[in-house]
Amino acid sequence: MQQMQGVDITHALHQQSLQQQSPASLLPLVGGPGDMLVDAVGSSQALSVLVQQPVYQVVVQYKSAGRPLHDAQRVWAHVGHSGWQFTEDLELFRSPQDPSCWTGIYRLQACRLANPSHVEVQMVFKGQMPQGHQQWDNNDGNNWQVVAELSHHEGMTMPPEVSRSSISGLLLLLQAFKLQGLLTGQQEELLRILACQHDTRLLKAYETVRGWADDAAAAGMLLSQTMYANRPGVHVVHVASEMVPIAKVGGLGDVVTSLAKAHQASGTLVEVIMPKYDCANYSAIDRLRRLTSFPVLWDGEEITTHAWCGVVEGLPVYLLEAEQPAAFFWRGQFYGEADDCERYMFFSRAALEFLLVMDRQPDVLHLHDWQSALVAPLLQHEYRARGLTRPRSLLTIHNIAFQGWMSPDMLAKAGLQPEALAQPHLMLDDSRPGFWHGRHDVSLMRGGVVFADKVTTVSPTYAQEVYKPEFGFGMQAVLGRHSHKFSGVLNGIDQHMWSPSDDPLLPPWGHYSANDTRGKAVCKAALLGELGMPHTDPATAEGGVGRPLVVIISRLTQQKGLPLMLHGMQVALSRGAQLIVLGSASEPEVAKQFEALQAAYHGGPDARIILRYDEGLAHRIYAAGDVILIPSFFEPCGLTQLIALRYGTIPVVNATGGLADTVRDVSNESVPEVERNGFVFYGREHADVEGALHRALDAYQHGQQWWREQLVPRAMRQDWSWSRSAHTYLDIYRSIMQ
Repeated sequence: MQQMQGVDITHALHQQSLQQQSPASLLPLVGGPGDMLVDAVGSSQALSVLVQQPVYQVVVQYKSAGRPLHDAQRVWAHVGHSGWQFTEDLELFRSPQDPSCWTGIYRLQACRLANPSHVEVQMVFKGQMPQGHQQWDNNDGNNWQVVAELSHHEGMTMPPEVSRSSISGLLLLLQAFKLQGLLTGQQEELLRILACQHDTRLLKAYETVRGWADDAAAAGMLLSQTMYANRPGVHVVHVASEMVPIAKVGGLGDVVTSLAKAHQASGTLVEVIMPKYDCANYSAIDRLRRLTSFPVLWDGEEITTHAWCGVVEGLPVYLLEAEQPAAFFWRGQFYGEADDCERYMFFSRAALEFLLVMDRQPDVLHLHDWQSALVAPLLQHEYRARGLTRPRSLLTIHNIAFQGWMSPDMLAKAGLQPEALAQPHLMLDDSRPGFWHGRHDVSLMRGGVVFADKVTTVSPTYAQEVYKPEFGFGMQAVLGRHSHKFSGVLNGIDQHMWSPSDDPLLPPWGHYSANDTRGKAVCKAALLGELGMPHTDPATAEGGVGRPLVVIISRLTQQKGLPLMLHGMQVALSRGAQLIVLGSASEPEVAKQFEALQAAYHGGPDARIILRYDEGLAHRIYAAGDVILIPSFFEPCGLTQLIALRYGTIPVVNATGGLADTVRDVSNESVPEVERNGFVFYGREHADVEGALHRALDAYQHGQQWWREQLVPRAMRQDWSWSRSAHTYLDIYRSIMQ
């Protein structure tokens, strides 16, 4: 404890994701009159608080040695607080004594603090590199966070791993108290916001009351923590049909979970609403329980709907279940039913009804693809008048090839007027014939584009491609009319889930990093053994190079460049490579084709075709592969290549959508060498993919040292986390809230 001018302040400092060579630190200031130094716990870091003025000064130090910005000519810290609500790009200055040390001062106004009892600062770093491009260092997707408590007897802030679990458990408890009448809607909302701001007082109170039998006393204890509360930040509810790890078909589920986690980590109040499938992975849901039941008006009748709640990946999730006879999500599969459009129209209406029942007013409803796009027109045409006045809507298009087409009269089931909405400038798709002769269909995705406040897609290149007929699937005109609210935001990956240095789904002895890639060879040998394929030790192979392993992890559809995929498989085998394909084929003819290949290669030394999706096996294939083939005709974002790069598996890709935004050819001299990470081809001819694959295999076989010591570590060090894109989404949220 330190005494100064009669001020008695107990302090503690918690550092999240700071290693011994931490680039982000708080240094002692040489204090003038009125300054107070707060010493750090376990390091030489400190926070200077100007007691006489309501301003905190944070000295930020970046140690670039051994970090991604070690060659930077200029360095900035992107610093923020209160859940990144207030941000600043702070230029740092190089120390004359140590050229690898960069320092600057961030001034933080006390009036902007979410909680006056402690200061929370988050930061990431960017540098101007010698080649002219900007490079980011965000601590492998963890960012840096420093929290200094300023109130008497507060003590150390809770570790982040405790906070994440506690936050979601607290959110569920608050809902239960509200339903029991122990909290008003306004009180619950205030407590929820404080919980997502990682308010230390409230989290500690929750740890105290979580075992109490007296709910009224527990609610009173929690409510007593709100005396200093403000309401900064954003409340976001994702309405989605998928979420890993409980319901995954494609990349949509990965995006929902990883983006929500990135926002939760920055202090945003974020929740997810999704269907309660009978085939969901319930083992991944913690604290699952039924929350409430309510009627949903559907096709003129009321369908009783149950709302369940639970914690998934540290996130609060609500699952909606329609009773019999509808049983919309008791089908044993996520998609593929004849009434899919009706099922997800009901889900969209039920999600809005749930918000009304719970008296919930989020700032933003983030909708995903056609499955939840109807929320936007329903919100506009009915639910604003019924009380949902605050929420604004954002639709993200993950794959425009699937739009939710149906006959216009189906809209009446959801309470909308077909004659009003079945217009070309609204929901009618006049670019294709309808299911009924002489009539066009309406598209749920069109309704989302027209009525949402903002529309995004999952990469900047794809946002331009969708204006072309071959990519737009009839949506070009409507997107053109709404281009003022349409943009592309590049997807990222969850770098905690996809981390070869500590991935629990890899062999324990096979973990590896960009600084030591030896474990990758261990993973390759282990996977080949697992699948009954021979492994050639490079040490005993001719020329010191073993057989390259080419992998494919994909849905097996025409969209994924099926003709090029099949041709690439043959090229790889003809070059002496081994081949592993992991994917599911929903189209009958495609399934037959791959089943024949599966039988042909079964038990042989060269290839394995595995026709299912297996999460654990996917991790092991990413780690074991030398080359990954992604020949898609169009790829909106493509998480596959980002995960592959993270694991040092070099991509061979078609230059489309997110693939074009993330993979730079190794021979492309127009980009800095540090960004060159794969082999790119342009076009849809066999010769295009063949040429790129030959170049990749030649480089592997004849440039092994360069491949192993330069290309693989370079690919692994590139930052494809959600850090930057999550900030972009927060900017979009705030723009539509104004």
